[in-house]
Amino acid sequence: MAADEGLSPSFPDLASLTADTVPILISFFDKAHVCRFANEHHCRWYGRTPQELTGLHMKDFLGHEAYAERLPHLAAVATGCEVLFEAPVPYLDGTWHDAEIRYIPQMGSNGFEGFHILVVDIERQKHRFRSVFDGTALGFFEIDLVGLHALLSRLQASGVDDLVAYAAADSVFPRQVLDAVKVVDLNKKAMEMFQLDRASAAGRSLGDWCPDEGLETWRKVVIGYLSGLPSYEGETVMLRGDGRLIDVLVNCAFPKRMDGQVIVVVGVVDISKRLENERALVKAQQELAHAARVATLGELTASIAHEVNQPLGAVVANGHAALRWLTRAAPNTEEATLAIKRMIDEATRASDIITHIRKMARNSDSERTLFSVDKVVTEALAITGRQLRSLGANVVLSLLSDPAEVCADRIQIQQVLINLLVNAAQAMSDTSSEERSIFVRSRLLDNHVQIEVADTGPGLPQEKAEQLFNAFYTTKAAGMGMGLSISKTIVEAHGGKILATSGEEGGALFKFTLPRAVCDINAPISVLPPSVIKAQDPGRRSAT
Repeated sequence: MAADEGLSPSFPDLASLTADTVPILISFFDKAHVCRFANEHHCRWYGRTPQELTGLHMKDFLGHEAYAERLPHLAAVATGCEVLFEAPVPYLDGTWHDAEIRYIPQMGSNGFEGFHILVVDIERQKHRFRSVFDGTALGFFEIDLVGLHALLSRLQASGVDDLVAYAAADSVFPRQVLDAVKVVDLNKKAMEMFQLDRASAAGRSLGDWCPDEGLETWRKVVIGYLSGLPSYEGETVMLRGDGRLIDVLVNCAFPKRMDGQVIVVVGVVDISKRLENERALVKAQQELAHAARVATLGELTASIAHEVNQPLGAVVANGHAALRWLTRAAPNTEEATLAIKRMIDEATRASDIITHIRKMARNSDSERTLFSVDKVVTEALAITGRQLRSLGANVVLSLLSDPAEVCADRIQIQQVLINLLVNAAQAMSDTSSEERSIFVRSRLLDNHVQIEVADTGPGLPQEKAEQLFNAFYTTKAAGMGMGLSISKTIVEAHGGKILATSGEEGGALFKFTLPRAVCDINAPISVLPPSVIKAQDPGRRSAT
């Protein structure tokens, strides 16, 4: 765009001297786009004096093509709007330099009279930018927001006053924005990342590489832009040239003035490998959790057999009793009926024990249910009872008189209690003390239920108490070091806390809390750390 710049026709001598001194192209064009003033810097720029430039039409400076590209800006300034944009300007050696161009309207009593033009050479800054743009290890898309501004103007003209609220509510809007935004350029890293070449990508809509799966992130980008935020960063998916989806981290730095800078840069980082590694870590932790649970079940095999044999033995005994009552000379059907009911109860108990054990052994999704904390304590004691007794442990219960219900995965909470009970019994088995008691208490703390498991063993040194919940840390010769780590992640996944201290009268004290909450059976429970949960697929439940 050659000398598209100027000042008013009647320019005072001092102002004219200043305009000639400043190394900026300054000119004034009337409303017919004819130059009426040009400062001395034009002579150094174009090789022609201001007198030679005055009276020339803008297309004589720029040529028909560049002039046609400026027509939208010329139309805007004619309405009284100040316009700022970037475009190439012809230089005296025949090359074109990148420049920042500002159109400033001059309004008179009869309306629009013409406009001043200020042109600043930014070729050197562009070169510096280009060296960073192409030399960085990050992928960059350089995009033009002119189409976005036109879309926003149409929305406002149609009566949309709150663009941020509209962007948040309209499901089609993110796609419209992406289709309106055109790619001006992309750097070498972006071409490599998306398997594109500069020539085929330039001029296309950014939406060509943005599938519907990632639109929510782009909605947040647009809302950030419309809200005046300095930048936005988020994760999404984009399409490569071969149609394959890749996970990316998108960073957009927004211009300070929406009506000013229209060329912005979108940074893109390929995080597919990182997410793949995180998903592999998730899977490994899930498998470790399952392995730890199965190992716990292996230690409890004798107790399981004992607990199942008890109800089965009761079924047989009650069956014989029922037969005796029925085969008497005078059959007693009432006693026989009671015996049969006892058989059904004992068979149901055996079935429940087997069902719970199978759930613990199965590597399946967690399920939330409402249940009494005290009931799950008694169930855990029923499963571990024989093993605790074989280790010489005596259990002392102190449970709530008004049992509180929690909403949680019953089997996972059982797993926590089993770990704590068996650990307590094993800790005391190596001591010579005859007092081997496990104290199990439940109590209410505000909106939480707290469960305590204390023993009369050797206690916990403070340095060990801080490491007990670390994965693979164990004080047992044959331990895996996963039981307490998994217990911690289970409790925290349910919104509670767990800690270990030394008891007031010696021994170790473990206590954990669970919130008393309304049960949402659709909410997933993960036994994985929060930093790893992010890597899982959206809406997916973790299997533990």
